[in-house]
Amino acid sequence: MYSYSISQTDLLELAPLSLHNRRSKRYHGDNLAISMIAFVESDRAIIVELYEFLRDLLNLLNKEGRDEARIMEMLRPGKIEPLIDNVRELGTRSYKADPHPLLAKTTHDLRGGGLTPLFGLIEYANLDGPTPALLTSLFFLTRDHLKIMRNALLGLDDAARTRDLEIKLHSTDLIVEKWDGTLLNSGKGEIRLAVHCPESVDISECCVEFGALDRILYNLLNNACRHTAQGVIDLVLFPVPDKGGGNLRFVLVNALAAADEAHLRNVDLGTLFDAGVSTTGSGYGLSVVAEFVANAFGVGSSDGAVAGKYVGVTLREGKFVIWFHWPIVSHD
Repeated sequence: MYSYSISQTDLLELAPLSLHNRRSKRYHGDNLAISMIAFVESDRAIIVELYEFLRDLLNLLNKEGRDEARIMEMLRPGKIEPLIDNVRELGTRSYKADPHPLLAKTTHDLRGGGLTPLFGLIEYANLDGPTPALLTSLFFLTRDHLKIMRNALLGLDDAARTRDLEIKLHSTDLIVEKWDGTLLNSGKGEIRLAVHCPESVDISECCVEFGALDRILYNLLNNACRHTAQGVIDLVLFPVPDKGGGNLRFVLVNALAAADEAHLRNVDLGTLFDAGVSTTGSGYGLSVVAEFVANAFGVGSSDGAVAGKYVGVTLREGKFVIWFHWPIVSHD
């Protein structure tokens, strides 16, 4: 049986067992979307190009008896590198024209999200060839980033977004299925995610809400991949054993290099959720996480979510431990 990187007691003591949800209805993550009109024309063209590429790739990956030759033709370096270069510049001109915080956070997730590991695995596939497991990972990453794009952007594919808002329960089984044992990133060698979920519960009631959860998880996982000091990252999720039984706790545990740990020992860890605070990146990733969680519980602000321990960070024996909560779907 798996021995967690931190004890069960520590997992429970990270935050209160009873966290008040002030919302009367579930939060679908739809208020952190931005209109395509907010982007300048050249950025809108990149977004559409990316969306159409991912949609075409998903169609190939979703077929039984996958045609590996056609898939790899889509992914060959000479064909995909121009798109990757465009995506790296996505949002730069738009933000210069209108430096709006939501535009910056949206651009961060459009360029990151499932794309960061997807582009890493594409490079891996081009070097060593596709395997069934790698193609399955590419399928999940492609599907997820399409949902993230529809979650984040109004006017991109409104018909599909409307379908994503239809009631459709999503359980934690879907997180285990797509994440447990998956290769996250090949840039620092093989980094795999181990998911530990003792109990299956429904965690989302529609695809747009699940897209919000994906934006949270990808921000945390991409951050973990940049800083991990070992080849395995642990994700533990479990219902908090409070009387209401209404919240799921997600805990990501990642071994740190000594230099990263020494730096963080001198940092107010709560400030990591502030926009613009980062050791290596833009500082938007964790602020997006806190904002989504604050909205899910109706606590009013990211600072309120951090203060109430709805989301948080701690250091334990060389491990970076970050957590957040999400309301379990009620069947009452």
